Amino acid sequence: MAAEPLSRFPVARTSDCDEAQEAMAATFLPLRMRMLERPDSGGVGMRLNALRVADVTVAYVRFGRAVEVATDEAANYHVDLPISGSARFRTGPLKCVEGTPRRAAVFMPGESTAIDWSGGCGQFCLMFPRAMLQRELEAMLDRPLVKPLVFAEAMDVSTDTGRSWLDMLWLVERQARYAHGLLDHPLAAAHVAQALAAGLLLAQPHNYTDALAGPRRPAAPQAVRKAVELIHAHPEHPWTTASLARRVAVSARSLQEGFARSYGVPPSVYLRSVRLDRAHAELQAADPSTTTVGHVAGRWGFLYLSRFAAAYRQKFGENPSATLRSA
Repeated sequence: MAAEPLSRFPVARTSDCDEAQEAMAATFLPLRMRMLERPDSGGVGMRLNALRVADVTVAYVRFGRAVEVATDEAANYHVDLPISGSARFRTGPLKCVEGTPRRAAVFMPGESTAIDWSGGCGQFCLMFPRAMLQRELEAMLDRPLVKPLVFAEAMDVSTDTGRSWLDMLWLVERQARYAHGLLDHPLAAAHVAQALAAGLLLAQPHNYTDALAGPRRPAAPQAVRKAVELIHAHPEHPWTTASLARRVAVSARSLQEGFARSYGVPPSVYLRSVRLDRAHAELQAADPSTTTVGHVAGRWGFLYLSRFAAAYRQKFGENPSATLRSA
């Protein structure tokens, strides 16, 4: 390797295990570390470089000595790809991935992971916000997700789609070398982050792969399109399938069938997804000192706070109160 990846964005250089643990936790998620080799004067020999490409964290991490990294439950999606050496990733008693330069490991929200990191192993470590990948997949499917996105654990980057995704990752690394490159322009960086997310959704098998690969649903009938426009224009309105059907001059059953054919979900599920997106955006922008979760939930048509919190947690991977606190 001619140059260390992302070397213009150093985060930590340390031989101390505790300092390395703190830097990794601040960049990714809460975790614990311990050396797997007898300590010597060289210590862990950790080098960490990281940058944000819009909402995606892209990092390079190398340890000079073998270490074990044990994470808390993840809130986001993570992809770890060794580019030198190897690592073993465990997300449960039956889920083990041997990471190599040809095989990455993918971790889901809600999972904790143990990583046996060999000495001299350098990895690309990417973190995708849960909400971002979900939005991208919903746009590709043209419908809300009924179930959370779940990837296969091992990612083969030697396939055509895997190499294409890897090429995009190396593009990020090359652009990061320039003091005034694409990544310094917010709009360009957002497009690059979107390409990384879309590439991952196309390259790595998941529970919506068949839906992405299958024939596209026919264009929505005019009545369904009008109902969707009403929902997006006024998601806070107390819509029911019957009231939407009356507004677009069709029967409730016809509207149900139209949504099923065009979006794969009933009108009520589509409406809830739009309301959750609006609530999420408002909580992200709100002032925690003057805004409450209950106020935001009620504004977007959620009458029962516990049900709102459960649906919000399933879609965005955190409680609405956590989003508000981090605003």
